[in-house]
Amino acid sequence: MIVEDDPDPDVAYLREAGFEERRKAHKRGEFKLLATYVEADVFIEDTAQTLVSPGLWGVESDLAQEELDEVIAEEWAALRAVLKSVGVATEQLPLEVDREWLEWRT
Repeated sequence: MIVEDDPDPDVAYLREAGFEERRKAHKRGEFKLLATYVEADVFIEDTAQTLVSPGLWGVESDLAQEELDEVIAEEWAALRAVLKSVGVATEQLPLEVDREWLEWRT
């Protein structure tokens, strides 16, 4: 599970009415936008492949931990679905995310 700086953050929403305080906080560097996704290295017909969940970009770095956990759980579920769709067995994969798997690349 990867959390890293969003390489191309879209901050247009911060210019909308009602986001004045968030815009000021962003300009002060109080939060940044992140990308979250899950990767899995698998072998498909003797070929190594890295499969990636769809990912979510534009996640605010000061998001409550519970909300970040929810985003990561959704990405984990999405990756499990990708693995199943290409015929990779997922029975031995945990259904829930282990926080120790989280890799911060920010």
